[in-house]
Amino acid sequence: MIRSYVDDPILKSMFEYWDRKRGERAVAARRDIDPTEIPKLLPHIQLTEVLDDCTRFRFRLVGTAVVQAYGADFTGKYTDELYSPRVRARIERTYQIIYNKKRPMFLRSRYVTAKGYDIVANRLLAPLSDDGGDVDMVIAALTFEFGSLPEAALDARLDACLDQADML
Repeated sequence: MIRSYVDDPILKSMFEYWDRKRGERAVAARRDIDPTEIPKLLPHIQLTEVLDDCTRFRFRLVGTAVVQAYGADFTGKYTDELYSPRVRARIERTYQIIYNKKRPMFLRSRYVTAKGYDIVANRLLAPLSDDGGDVDMVIAALTFEFGSLPEAALDARLDACLDQADML
């Protein structure tokens, strides 16, 4: 079971790539991300655009592994088009935390997908900013654990911002 982004080679690689690309800056820019440099990560990547002062969110890119796991391609869709108010509030709150803190976040969440699969999504989300200040996009890498896991295996408090001790 994944307990930290460093336990997952995809998430760890995503964080290391984002960290290299940001260099001395607090946040990498979208233009820093070169798909040819991360071919093994591409199926797991999701890009979400932050709009309207962090009140609306659009999925700009959804990788094939994410589409396969969820059972639908939501590229181009907004969170308010896809989710119930309760689920949407949780997702949007995650983006708002990243927007405000300008820091990566590791999350684990349980879902039942559009195809009825019981999965746990492991996500590393990292902010992107084209102006070096405001977060205008979030890049994420997602991996999945399929099948039924005991409720105790999902500690709700695993959802935590990465701190300096977690950075490589």
